[in-house]
Parts: sequence; structure tokens; C-alpha cells
Amino acid sequence: MPEHDERTEKATPRRHQKAREKGQVARSGEIISMAAMAGIILTFYSAGNIFIKDISVLTGKLLGLQYGRDPVTVMRLTASEMMRLLAPFLGITFTLALVAGALQGGFLVKPLNFEMERLNPISGFKNIFSRQGLAGLLKSLFKFALGGVLFYYIIKKAIAVLPFTAAMDISEIQDISGKLIAKAVIYAFTTFFVLAVFDYLYQRWNFERSIRMTKEEIKEEHRETEGDPLMKARIKSLQKEMARRRMMQEVPKATVVITNPTQIAVALRYKKDEMSAPKVIAKGAGFIAVRIKEIARKYNIPIVEDKPLARAIYKLKLNSFIPEELYRAVAKILAYIYKLRGVA
Repeated sequence: MPEHDERTEKATPRRHQKAREKGQVARSGEIISMAAMAGIILTFYSAGNIFIKDISVLTGKLLGLQYGRDPVTVMRLTASEMMRLLAPFLGITFTLALVAGALQGGFLVKPLNFEMERLNPISGFKNIFSRQGLAGLLKSLFKFALGGVLFYYIIKKAIAVLPFTAAMDISEIQDISGKLIAKAVIYAFTTFFVLAVFDYLYQRWNFERSIRMTKEEIKEEHRETEGDPLMKARIKSLQKEMARRRMMQEVPKATVVITNPTQIAVALRYKKDEMSAPKVIAKGAGFIAVRIKEIARKYNIPIVEDKPLARAIYKLKLNSFIPEELYRAVAKILAYIYKLRGVA
């Protein structure tokens, strides 16, 4: 119990996947049993008359010694004929049971692990008196009691009809018997199907409870999947440094550097015949702004102070073109630069 008390966190998708790889899913055997029972009922409903007729024919052949007198031959031919008659029941029952299992947790191939602990009688004895073992015992007792109540109710209904059968012929008695049996089957199936649904909900709750995690386990899983936060921060820092260096290598290609004047600096590049609009090739604040201006001076790139324009361009993404609303302001600066350089 203390271990479960510590596991207060809901299982993560990765924990669910690990449990699934071990063949652990929320699955109710009651649902599978009811699916198999549904297969038998459906087969009887659709082909019950044919089955009864074939059984009658088989019985007639046995009584008429049509299979001979050799016991081995009779048993072999009878078994073969019975397998043919039962094939639809077995096929539909198996298919529905398989579908019911798949709907609860998919198709699983559980790894074969031989555990010596399972052969330990002491462990087996402990499992009988565990919480899960006691829950299974109570479930069985409840099913037994419910079945008894249901049997009493069905018999009580049948007894009420018996006095009226004395004046009926065989066909009427068969009809009434068939209806009573059909009602009994429907009542029993519906009752135990509802019970199976509750059992599935319990199994699901119990499974989720069994794979709950501690806060430390969630942190450890996060470190395994996302990586060490310190290492991630280091990698992110290195990536920023590399991007910064690439950006600085573009500054010598700039046409002009616009500042505000000390806090930020933005480098623009424009080639009239190659570009539709000026492009932001470098930008930075603080130390980065100082470095941009130093490189600009080294390569004789004009530095122009324009606070509003510098702030507006600084908000743009790196390697983006100047928007139309800034064309006029940038064009004035470029025209001034071209005039200084004597470019027409």
C-alpha cells in the first residue's frame, strides 16, 4: 500500500506504451466470454433449426447403424460429423471473442518470460488473499448469487405456464418451451453483459491504478525523453552563437546600418537589379549592436542614426524584406547614401 500511495501521478503515454510492450492492457475476460456467448446465440438464432435437423439426422444414422458396428469407425465418423456441425458455432464464437479482445487492447504478442516466482506456492497463496484475489472471489460469489436469483425468476415464470400445457398438443408445447428458453437466454445474457461492462470498467480503473507513477519517475522520464535541461540550455546557447556568427559574416555585405543610436543596430542590404526591396541581414541590441557598428566602420559601410526607423526595422525577422510602409523612410536614407557615393 505505501508504494501505491506514493504513485499519485497519472501514467504518461510512454508508460502506457511500455506496459503494452509487456502485454499489459486493461482487459476483461467477462467481455470476451460474453462475446463468445453472443456468437453461440447468433448462430442458434440464424441456423438453429438446421442444426437441430442435422443432429436428428445424425442420431437416426447412429441408431440405424449406418456407420457400421465397429466402435472405432463409428466414433471417427461421428466426431467428423460433429465437427462439421459445430464449425459455424466455433468459427463465429472464436471470431467474436477475438474481436472483443482486440477492441479492449488491440492484438498483443506478449514476450515469453519464464518466472520462477510463479511456481512459488507461498506467492500463489499470497495472491489468493491479495486485494485483486479477493475482488475476483467477491465477483464470482456475486455472479453465483445473481445467477441463482435469475434462475428462480425464470423457473417461477415457467411454473405458472405448466398447468396450461396439459391441454396442449406437442407442437404448442414445443412453441411455448422455445419461447421460454429464448426469454431465459435473453434475460441471462443481458444481465451478465451488464455485469461484464462493469467488470471492464473496474479492470480499466485497476490497470490505470497499477501503472501510476511517482513524481520522481515522471521527472526521470522527462529527462530521458527531452534530455537534461542543462544540456538543452547549452545546446541552445551554442546554436544561438553559431547563428550570431553567421549573421555577423553578412554585415560586410550591408548597404547601410541604421541605429537608434546606441541601443540597437540594423544592417540592410539592397541591390537595385537583384532585389525587390531592402533586406534585413543583421540586427542586434547592446553588445551585438556595438559589434555590428564596429564591422560597419571597418568595411566603410554608412551608419545612419534614425531612432523610429531603427526600432521599426528591428521588430522584423532576420532575412526578411522591408514592408511597404517603410519604403519611403528607407528610400530617403538610400538616396542620401547614393548621393554621397556619387551613384545615380
